[in-house]
Amino acid sequence: MRKRKKLLFAVLTCLMIFACGAITVFAADGGKEYVPKMYSSFWALVPPIVAIGLALITKEVYSSLFVGIAIGGIFWSNFHFEKAVLHIFEDGIVGVLTDSYNMGILVFLVILGIMVCMMNNAGGSLWQKRKSILTITMMMPFKY
Repeated sequence: MRKRKKLLFAVLTCLMIFACGAITVFAADGGKEYVPKMYSSFWALVPPIVAIGLALITKEVYSSLFVGIAIGGIFWSNFHFEKAVLHIFEDGIVGVLTDSYNMGILVFLVILGIMVCMMNNAGGSLWQKRKSILTITMMMPFKY
């Protein structure tokens, strides 16, 4: 039953990603490029500062990064919520995921994560916990 729900969730997620990708592929170019009012000002530094500060305080990197992206989208759209949401998802997330170069990097990172998970399940990190002090003292001369 759980496997069935997971499979259904994975299939629906893939379908949503492909549907959103198809929407951006057929979008027309608007012509003149939009330049936000906060471009090249102090306010352009606020979203990354907020994201880094939240990540250090809360230890939640993904949610802090999303809050920084949301603040940047709100600044870009001149505080119009609907325009900010459209820019974040259509031009940002979906636009990045439809690029073949970015998808190649994403696939590589997923495969790397799978390999690390398999090594942890096989007991690779358990050996490191036991031998960590010896490993650190042996690697110290090569570090500097």
